[in-house]
Amino acid sequence: MTLKTGSRGAEVRWLQTLLNVKADGVFGPVTKEAVLRFQAEQSLKQDGIVGKYTRAALESAFGEKYEAPAFTKPVDYKQYDARWASKMYSSHGDASQTIRSSGCGPTALADVVATLIDANVTPPELSEKALAWGDRTRANGTAWSFFAHAAKEYPFGGYEKTSSLRGLEKALTPAGSSSRAWERATGRRAATSSASGNTTAHIFMPAIPRPKAVRSRRRKALWPKERCFSAFTPKRTEKGGVLS
Repeated sequence: MTLKTGSRGAEVRWLQTLLNVKADGVFGPVTKEAVLRFQAEQSLKQDGIVGKYTRAALESAFGEKYEAPAFTKPVDYKQYDARWASKMYSSHGDASQTIRSSGCGPTALADVVATLIDANVTPPELSEKALAWGDRTRANGTAWSFFAHAAKEYPFGGYEKTSSLRGLEKALTPAGSSSRAWERATGRRAATSSASGNTTAHIFMPAIPRPKAVRSRRRKALWPKERCFSAFTPKRTEKGGVLS
């Protein structure tokens, strides 16, 4: 992964430790200056960015490669958590708009960021960012642009926009496995549908196995709406975003 100003997380802390600067996991001016010094010492292009060649030089000079930490149980924040449920999340000072009532976008993304990048990130922080980026709509929650902005703010492995139903299903299914195999292994099911020019995507994450009564192909689609983990319906011309 390329590291540059704005990058965050364990890999940045690894870099900072090697360069003997405060290891806070945030690639800021001090870290960039340390990278520039290292690049000058190694006769590399001095751009303050840790790309392919700078990374190779770091690994050679310090004899240490970055090893991603073992994956842990995903963070699972709740909008109704008493720590922030009543916190106002409004672009125009409407006290009835709170994280509990309309902060699903920031809360869901906080799960991802806190699990993969920075364990200190919470829904209130991302709600503030959504407001600062102008992504909080007046009455319809968080705009899709929020995820594009977040992809620039945090070092995700990739960000892709797609208007293809099959492309979305592929992105939601781990590499090397079919959606059916993934369903058998994890109990999760990704399904997409299109009607009247709109696209709806659902990721079903049943907490318990499907009862035998609904395992037939004809009835499988009915299982179980109340366990829908994520559902979104972009307008005709809108494209959904996928973070990885």
